[in-house]
Amino acid sequence: MRQMINMVMIGIEDIKAVRGFYEDGLGWAAWRTGGSGSVMYRTGGVVLVFLDAAYLAAERGVAVPRGGATSLASFVASRDEVDDALSRAAAAGAVVTSPPRDRDGGLYSGYFDDPQGLSWEVVWSPDMAPAEDSSLAAGG
Repeated sequence: MRQMINMVMIGIEDIKAVRGFYEDGLGWAAWRTGGSGSVMYRTGGVVLVFLDAAYLAAERGVAVPRGGATSLASFVASRDEVDDALSRAAAAGAVVTSPPRDRDGGLYSGYFDDPQGLSWEVVWSPDMAPAEDSSLAAGG
């Protein structure tokens, strides 16, 4: 897995309130919305995603943590790279909490917790290719 963070996903209880704060209060523009009610904001080369905490916990394969959930995400260039990264993480001591599979929005991904419990998602997306610079390579 490359040393790169492409997306930070934060599980919350009230997406409408968060959108009001960021969009109406701070003047941010939503980049995308998801079928799960999520909202995404481009912040340079990293996408900040707010989504329902229970949905994120279910995707991660864990119980809903108190105070919400957060996952870091790293995009890869192929479905095979998702499988390889999850295998390598498990061999290094990570716990795979949700094996690689097809997910909402055409994604293929899997989740693991590092030895300290930090959640990572390794993602292949047809719309969000990994980028070497500070901008997203595809998807706007």
